[in-house]
Amino acid sequence: RLLSIVEYGRVIHEFDPYFNFRATEYLYEHGVKKFFQWFDYMSWYPLGRPVGTTIYPGMQFTAVAIKKLLDMGGERMSMSLNDLCCFIPAWFGVIASILTGFIAYEC
Repeated sequence: RLLSIVEYGRVIHEFDPYFNFRATEYLYEHGVKKFFQWFDYMSWYPLGRPVGTTIYPGMQFTAVAIKKLLDMGGERMSMSLNDLCCFIPAWFGVIASILTGFIAYEC
């Protein structure tokens, strides 16, 4: 998960992750109420997309919660939303591997 970050930098590469980043950015900037009423004219061209009713928002809410927690830590802990969205898959991969190890561990 970190190899692409090491080689190419903190860049979102594909369309789906970029859409999820845009949705996370919108949620962070406008709040929950506007997020669920958001009609995105930049996707599904030319019709657009009612994002609030057609998305599974768990990833966006998790990213915004982590961002707000890091922002409360002050300037030292703060990181951009782009960087956070690049590192979340690696962090969650580590957590999932550890939890799988605990589940598979035999006493």
